[in-house]
Amino acid sequence: MKLPKLESLIITVFFLCIGLWAISKCASKRSQLGSTTPDPVENTGEGVEASDLSTTTPDGGLPKLQNQPLPVAEPAPVATQPPATKTTPPGTIPKLTNEPQEAPAKTAAPAETYSSLFVTINGLKMRKEPNLKAAVVTRLKLDEEVFFLNEKSEKPEEINLGYETVTEYWVKVRTKSGKEGWVFGAGVHYYKMKRKGVME
Repeated sequence: MKLPKLESLIITVFFLCIGLWAISKCASKRSQLGSTTPDPVENTGEGVEASDLSTTTPDGGLPKLQNQPLPVAEPAPVATQPPATKTTPPGTIPKLTNEPQEAPAKTAAPAETYSSLFVTINGLKMRKEPNLKAAVVTRLKLDEEVFFLNEKSEKPEEINLGYETVTEYWVKVRTKSGKEGWVFGAGVHYYKMKRKGVME
């Protein structure tokens, strides 16, 4: 029962010895370093001599140098690169830099697309204005293709076609030959067909 206590006592004494040895080593190393540092005021033959230092200052601060001009550091040379020059192929005249640059070419606006319509009444009258009293521009044949110019009359109109009465808007169209005018909306359609109820 006494053996474990003895072992723990031996281990404790061992660690205490190691700790004391380490402390003494550190103290001796510190004293060696302190003795090898040079005296900052020692005259080394270069720089400021000890006689140039004032022993006291009015404000109790660090001593100042006397009669010694302050060294002026020369600015380091700045490396400059020559301006980049654009090489031009032989036989061409280079442009001056202060000339206004050419504006980018304007792209043409996409042409407006128009819907195709087909005439549903043979001999449909195309007029200058959207009403029955306006002058006739031309007569259109059945199934003739025209282009809707995205315009219509402000109000729909009621017109008797012979066998039926239809209320529709007038629409502005253009023929393939380039003639433009107004036709009654019941006389054109998106598909080829013949309108029934029209007196021929």
